[in-house]
Amino acid sequence: MKKMFTRSSRHYRGITTSFYSICIVLGTVCVNPLSAVPEFTVSGHVGSTAVLPCELQSEDTGTLYIKWQNISKTVFERHGEKTHEGEGYKGRVDVPEEELRKGNCSLVLRNLEPTDADVYRSYQIVNRTKRSVALSRVGLSVDGK
Repeated sequence: MKKMFTRSSRHYRGITTSFYSICIVLGTVCVNPLSAVPEFTVSGHVGSTAVLPCELQSEDTGTLYIKWQNISKTVFERHGEKTHEGEGYKGRVDVPEEELRKGNCSLVLRNLEPTDADVYRSYQIVNRTKRSVALSRVGLSVDGK
């Protein structure tokens, strides 16, 4: 009888340990609100200007490096005063430096074209580690005139 009791206790402890492990994993993955990236939907008309929202999550005292991408390519990068506009976006995109210093990393996209309809993601590149931190995800739809 003693042996059966020992097996049951071990079995029960194993199930309990597994259950708590699952709860801890699910709590970290599914419930952690700090890991969620804000999602937005923006719409505009052909020829108009759209502002794709983005806000820095932490203050960085160094030179800020922000990158906007759609599914297939880089749209815009700002590293301090240096900027890079992706192919098809030249002269139409910006994250104003003065706004960025205030924590606003929103992308201004001018003269909207039908091909601009896409999902855009913004990232902050951390200078020390070159690691990217996702800031926002924006679905942009573009209507005809």
